[in-house]
Amino acid sequence: MAKTNLQIFIDSCGELNKEMRTKYDIDYTPMMLNIEGKEIPASLDFDAGYSILDMSNIMKSGKRIFTAQVPIPTFEEKFKAALDAGKDVLYISCSSGLSASVKSAEQVAAELLKAYPDRKIVCFDSLHSGYSQAGMAIKAAEMRDEGKSLEEIHEWLKANVYKFNMFATVEDLKFLKVAGRVTAGSAFFGNLFHVHPVLIADKAGHNNAIKKVNGTKGVLSYLVKAAVDAAENIEEQTVYLAGFDADASVEFMKNELLKIAKPKEVYVGNLGPILGASTGPGTVAIFVYGKEVCLEIEA
Repeated sequence: MAKTNLQIFIDSCGELNKEMRTKYDIDYTPMMLNIEGKEIPASLDFDAGYSILDMSNIMKSGKRIFTAQVPIPTFEEKFKAALDAGKDVLYISCSSGLSASVKSAEQVAAELLKAYPDRKIVCFDSLHSGYSQAGMAIKAAEMRDEGKSLEEIHEWLKANVYKFNMFATVEDLKFLKVAGRVTAGSAFFGNLFHVHPVLIADKAGHNNAIKKVNGTKGVLSYLVKAAVDAAENIEEQTVYLAGFDADASVEFMKNELLKIAKPKEVYVGNLGPILGASTGPGTVAIFVYGKEVCLEIEA
């Protein structure tokens, strides 16, 4: 079957670098950063003037980096270009529990479709961020390239959205709390000496601390084991590992993973500028596809 004429978008929480976006023909709509009073696009390629290390050092100095959703003009420009090229649009957004970007995209889509009545736009709330969001986009791209329709892809996403699992930890929960990315009731995890929180993306799309583990190596090993336990047919899938200024921790997790499982592939990447600004230096995460996420914690 011929490739479906469909343009897939993620945003700055979707983590795919230029190489991966090119490989799967996926575009993205940049969110925004405010760094030391300067507003810049949240580039997934860190080519807007600030590297991961730059951002990490700024945060370690006690300064906050502010984040903002995708601007409406960005959606208008990106979506319109795809429609003008005769393509339908699928936007797989960061969780609505973390960003209002999907709501803005829906508003833009409704207006554009008045001018393009023969085209289709689907704005899908991934209820995730990071490589879970990226994994959905990659699967959608594979289905598009197999000739699946936008409707078929959308149905698959709706049926499988809860099967994407994230397990993460941070060095200091204060960044998540200040950024409003974790429930305030979980903040006590960040105040315990040598104790690290285990964070998941729950069914409602919120980040929540569900457990505390002693020691850095202890929590990293726990994340790996939890991910392996949650994965289904791990030998047939890519497991994603990522960190923000946490290369040594990510490498440790990779080694631990390969001791207890044999995934088809282990992809090691970075957390992008939005997640990095929200979670802080030292954050690490592992992403797998498998058992449905059932936990829903009231924010």
